[in-house]
Amino acid sequence: MRRFLILVFMLVLMACSPVETFNTPSTTTPKRVPSSTMTSIPTATATVTRIPTTLPETPTPTQVAYHVCVPLELETFESLKTIISKPLDIPTIGADTGHHGVDFAYFQRGDRNSIEGIEIYAILSGKVVAALENNIPYGYTLIIETPLTDLPQSIQATLKDGYLPVPEDPHYRLYCPDVSPPKLTGDMSVYHLYAHLETKPVYNAGDPIACGTELGTVGNTGYSSNPHLHLETRLGPSGAEFSTMAHYDSSYTIEQLSTYCLWRMSGYYQLFDPFTLFNAGN
Repeated sequence: MRRFLILVFMLVLMACSPVETFNTPSTTTPKRVPSSTMTSIPTATATVTRIPTTLPETPTPTQVAYHVCVPLELETFESLKTIISKPLDIPTIGADTGHHGVDFAYFQRGDRNSIEGIEIYAILSGKVVAALENNIPYGYTLIIETPLTDLPQSIQATLKDGYLPVPEDPHYRLYCPDVSPPKLTGDMSVYHLYAHLETKPVYNAGDPIACGTELGTVGNTGYSSNPHLHLETRLGPSGAEFSTMAHYDSSYTIEQLSTYCLWRMSGYYQLFDPFTLFNAGN
């Protein structure tokens, strides 16, 4: 009986004692989290702001006012009409008759006894295409080219409307050697010729000329009976250059005769009244 009680007492003590547990490290490999459930840490990315480049606008051509100048010292566009000694008389193509330009002259004007020595000015800006020696008929002469596109649209239209078809055979009524046509580019120019200058021109072919530039002085050179300015204005193909021209003398060269015929009678360089330009600038 005693043994039995002792055994019961021992069982009660064991039940009431705390039990110490030991956590042994697990050797099991931890499960990998599926990628679909992983939270992505956003990567910092640089934001590039594109600044639009503003290209400079194409400049529009500046509209330059039409500029035409009086060709003679101390004159005006109106007074020029009072000193015309010989007006324009346009002949038919192939003929050297009529009068190829306008002559300005006077014998007494205020305190001046003659027009000789009066300064001559360029009526338009352009470039020199001929500086001629003292030959017949023009004497000392300058020819200046101005692109037609430099003139107002209204003048361009007027001059183009008056330009006649150039004949294949102009039927020259004067001795003319073979006349080579000019190089045709499709562009047109106004040519202004100043003849009978008092002295040899100081300009050469290719020199730029501004409107109002002094070209020389009124003289009596070439085929001239009294001092005067002979002014011709013609419309023709751009790019002409005349190194020489002359006629009516057996001593002149084939080149001089041929160039004279090309300029005066071929129909490529057609006369028009210079007052077409003056009236538009008045």
